[in-house]
Amino acid sequence: MRPGEPVRRMSTNILVTVNSASAAADTSYFATYRVDGYTDGMVPPRLPANVGHYEDTFRKVEDIWLLASRVTHLPFGGEAVRLSHSGQL
Repeated sequence: MRPGEPVRRMSTNILVTVNSASAAADTSYFATYRVDGYTDGMVPPRLPANVGHYEDTFRKVEDIWLLASRVTHLPFGGEAVRLSHSGQL
């Protein structure tokens, strides 16, 4: 992918579980919209390039929560669509 080509990852349904005063975990779902080769304004509507979820763990260090680990689950994924400048495949 070249800089400036459209990519957006939307995260939603974030569920955080606090396990202790210094440990927490979450699950969040995402969809990635990506189109390669198109740089002319708004991209015509497309299905997501992938859909999945993250399982994260956090630890608290000196009153700051830090991401300790992330596992990505990707049940739906594929190649990004490549469009010409006119929006055609």
